Amino acid sequence: MYIIAIMGEPLRRNRDFVLLWSATSASTLGAQVASVAYPLLALELTGSAVHAGLIGSAAMAVGIALRLPAGALVDRWDRRRTMLTCDLMRGALVAATVAGSLLGLLDWRMLLAAAVISGACGVFFQPAETAMLRRVVPVEHLPQALAHNEARQYGASIAGPPLGGLLFNLGRTVPLAGELLAYLLSFAAVLAIKSPMPAPEAADRSRTLLRDIAEGLRWTWRQRFLRVLLVTAAGFSLVFSALTFTAIVAARQSGAAPADVGLMMAISGAGGLLGALAAPRLQQRSPASVVLAMFWVAAAAIPAMAVHPTPWAIGPLLAAAFLLAPAANAILYTYQMTITPDHLQGRVISSLALIGSAVTPIGPLASGLILDRWGVTATLLSIASVMTVVALGATLSRTIRHLPPLAEAAAAR
Repeated sequence: MYIIAIMGEPLRRNRDFVLLWSATSASTLGAQVASVAYPLLALELTGSAVHAGLIGSAAMAVGIALRLPAGALVDRWDRRRTMLTCDLMRGALVAATVAGSLLGLLDWRMLLAAAVISGACGVFFQPAETAMLRRVVPVEHLPQALAHNEARQYGASIAGPPLGGLLFNLGRTVPLAGELLAYLLSFAAVLAIKSPMPAPEAADRSRTLLRDIAEGLRWTWRQRFLRVLLVTAAGFSLVFSALTFTAIVAARQSGAAPADVGLMMAISGAGGLLGALAAPRLQQRSPASVVLAMFWVAAAAIPAMAVHPTPWAIGPLLAAAFLLAPAANAILYTYQMTITPDHLQGRVISSLALIGSAVTPIGPLASGLILDRWGVTATLLSIASVMTVVALGATLSRTIRHLPPLAEAAAAR
């Protein structure tokens, strides 16, 4: 793969990192294909948009509900074994779904169960993979590794949905077969990792799951850097969930065809992918300048969309807004992984992910209300004002302004 080819020499020679990266790339691509395949299959089975929407909403709700318990359990369990189990479960579910479809036994309830359980497995897989990263990559190479992870995520989000639609045109079980192959490849790659994984600490039987979750939340909140990261990440997630929805509505209201809307979103994703590929070089600059530039570039790009809200104007501006996000994310999460003890990694990762996923549904709802009442221009300016507040808060934060160079943070670990 191209991204592996451009990895720095230390990472490219790190066999276990390449395997871990490849495993997660495969499973992420499979999940992105499924995000399109399951609703399309539900529509074909039932003809009901409600049933199709319920599948996506239920999977999202279960994912949010399981974030904190998943983090606590991942800290108790062997992370490699957790990833292998998740891939096996997802593969078995997809295989059963394919068999049910071929035998004419599949209905939307079975599809709903498969989507929800598969999504739940993903909630366990992600913190286990991120925590495992610290075991296969030396701390001085974490920034570059996380930057390549960002590229993986953007690449899968760009390629996965169109691939799912294309495969569905070939046959309704074809994308599911592709998803199954992705999970099998992920399983094989994780199984081949040789780095020794420390055995999880013996669980104290007096400690309940709720107590472990509370310990993780308390530790996270007591760290000034993580408090700032929680607040800024929540603001950024809220803004971009609202912005993505508003951009689609604005493009359609301008008379754009659905294909043009899809191209607009592909352009925006390409901006993030280019930023992820450039992230290793950007990380050599002042971390604070990269993080603050991300906020202010987004704050400037959003109101510019209101001038001419068409796909051809919004697409490049969205790309500009996403451009620095991968480098900034890699920087911020390098600090998170550096300061967090290994036995708390799963809980801290899940706490941060929960905040982002919990506020995401608010964005489209709020922007929809403003769109109906005041229109596209007012909505974009409202989103821009929230982004400006987030950018100003980050700029005034001494914690962000005084981020040490990544090399110093790694050495201080």
